[in-house]
Amino acid sequence: MSVSFVVFIFVIVLALCNAMTMKQLKSTGKMMRKTCQPKNNVQDEQVDAISKGEFREEKEVMCYIACIMKMANAIKNGKLNYESAMKQADLLLPEEIKEPAKAAITACRKVADSYKDICEASFHVTKCIYNENPDAFFFP
Repeated sequence: MSVSFVVFIFVIVLALCNAMTMKQLKSTGKMMRKTCQPKNNVQDEQVDAISKGEFREEKEVMCYIACIMKMANAIKNGKLNYESAMKQADLLLPEEIKEPAKAAITACRKVADSYKDICEASFHVTKCIYNENPDAFFFP
């Protein structure tokens, strides 16, 4: 949030004016992971599986994904925020994944409407984004 999509989400450095490089994105992702992983008691293998398209329907994994999305400002007032996600993608994603990420975000924008729990909503949106374009997907 990286998603194809999710990458759109990986931004804690809001002061950047230009898009990040993939190297910068991965570095930012590592910082986000170091914050969210212990908060949600998830192991490396659970988190690493996400990038491979293996989405384990475990509460800890779902809430880890929500934590990353919150840090990336894709969640506002306890709900996924499409406009914010698109803005972050436009501003910060590397050029090589920007358009595919935005297309995936747009394709999956209504998925969260089926879930009241923010962890479940985040999980299913991220899974949708992966399925839309696995080649452009990044998640820390």
